[in-house]
Amino acid sequence: MGNYGYICLNMRHHLFLLLFAVSCGGNIKKEPYRPTVVDTKPLTLLTKETIEDTIAGVAVTIVANLNDSVTTTALLVLPGWDFERHRWLNETTVREEAKKHHYCLILPEMKRSIYATHYYQETTGAARKEKTGQWLTDTFIPAIQLKYNLLMPSSRNFVLGLSTGGRGAVYCAWKLPSLFMAAATLSGDFDQTMMPNDFLMTSVYGKYNSHQERWNKDDNLMYASESIRQPLYIGHGDSDKVVPFNQSKVFYAKVKDTNQKTKQHFVLKAGHNFKFWSSEVAPIFEFFDNL
Repeated sequence: MGNYGYICLNMRHHLFLLLFAVSCGGNIKKEPYRPTVVDTKPLTLLTKETIEDTIAGVAVTIVANLNDSVTTTALLVLPGWDFERHRWLNETTVREEAKKHHYCLILPEMKRSIYATHYYQETTGAARKEKTGQWLTDTFIPAIQLKYNLLMPSSRNFVLGLSTGGRGAVYCAWKLPSLFMAAATLSGDFDQTMMPNDFLMTSVYGKYNSHQERWNKDDNLMYASESIRQPLYIGHGDSDKVVPFNQSKVFYAKVKDTNQKTKQHFVLKAGHNFKFWSSEVAPIFEFFDNL
């Protein structure tokens, strides 16, 4: 067979494969969500109590317990929308409680993230600049595992967040059930359909009336509540003027039967502020330790 005949035969072969793939497309199933979790030896030793670093392109603060021979408990600490990460350290007792309970803290700078899995055609340009919840679970966590040997599958790992970060904490527990033993959320929101005109939600998901299925199912933690199996600590002040108290009240009613160890702490006259959040830190550490 000459070169011309060989080329024609080869082209027919590739065309057949292409047509076969297209004809079978309806039967091809998408791979389920499987975040990458890497187990490896530490590459960077924790030589300072407070380490400022950049992981996967994002600033992160690590607070280590250098007096511990082995620190096996790690706590991922998430800030609220547009809350600088150091406010957790400067305006609450989280550093002191971590030292007391022998925890290592990991605080990434999440800026204005609402911890959505991904973005849409309707997502605004400003919102697209922010890291997603899937970036946190699939990129940041594997990167910190590789570099610092923290948040390893063999360790006790927890996640804590306030405000929008409270939503992010439950999101992480939902997406990584084998990595996080439990989550704590303070003043968080879990069902965007309860806030259909909220600017943060519409900037990511588009208008509620035009995309109701998306609002009802995508990243809707109320909708996903039956698949969240870890114990949750749900704290909220009933005088919160930023995130409606009903978000946590309804969410707790939904998840309390899934895990009997889930706990609510609803505080009368407490608002959306660090006075309330700091008062919750010690009870949260006790909650984690008792699991």
